Amino acid sequence: MVFDNFKVGDTGCDFEVTSMGDRWKNEELRHSVEILERNARGLLRELEVRVNNNGIDLAFLLDVQSTFILGLSDLSLYSFALKLDDIVEKSYRTFVEGYELLRKNGLLVNIPELDLQLGYLRGLNVERGFSLDRRLSLLGEPKEIQVWVNRIIKLRNALHGNFPKDPLRELGYGIESKDRKFPVLLRALRRMYTMNPPGIEDLSRLVHLEIREGIVPKPLQCRDGRCEIITNLESTDGFTVVENNDDVILLYRFEDRKSLKSPWGSIEIGKPVEIIVFSRKMKKGIRCSKGVV
Repeated sequence: MVFDNFKVGDTGCDFEVTSMGDRWKNEELRHSVEILERNARGLLRELEVRVNNNGIDLAFLLDVQSTFILGLSDLSLYSFALKLDDIVEKSYRTFVEGYELLRKNGLLVNIPELDLQLGYLRGLNVERGFSLDRRLSLLGEPKEIQVWVNRIIKLRNALHGNFPKDPLRELGYGIESKDRKFPVLLRALRRMYTMNPPGIEDLSRLVHLEIREGIVPKPLQCRDGRCEIITNLESTDGFTVVENNDDVILLYRFEDRKSLKSPWGSIEIGKPVEIIVFSRKMKKGIRCSKGVV
């Protein structure tokens, strides 16, 4: 498996950070939540008026895409990370109301020259969102607007015990480390994993990304093993090095390991039974072991 390219207050996430992870404070997030909620509700009212008065134009549809859909997507993400569950619910209901207006009035259109992507929502199931299964990636990558809508729908569904299979892809595809939303995505993902414990691969993937953001690793419950904090690297015999740079070292120990060779190099395959992610700068990391309780 290859990984993709705040000391906070009372939200229950309790991150300890060094540098990049403190790009968002709780107060800043809450202020953004207020603005995004106000703008989305205002845009919905304007949509209702324009539909009744036949006042829809392309400039306004672009506003719908950015201020309403992307705005509600960000609102849902920030609110979920802050445990503002009532706002996550309201964001979903606001989206469904606006989406039905767009659908019934034939406003779900694509105009590639303007990057207008509303047409990709024509087949949307407002209760489930888009699957964005990795196995379908050869048929095309997810569209930005599909991921935005997934955040609105699937974060709300998580509050009711219905969790995405691959949350990092389904909710965060397209958000890169340099994006200011990235630490908030990790924060929301950690909260989701406290609600629905992942396997050791998904958990180590999250911690790996957190360490890159300067977030000191903390353990979480694993579904299929145990995750524990380590403060030094002991013997790494039997491990395959997946990443090794100036700070982070990522190690996998495979069960029934095999090496596949090709003209372009070789790759180790097998089932990972132990994963270590360690930060040399923080002198801390995690060891996740499958089948250990």
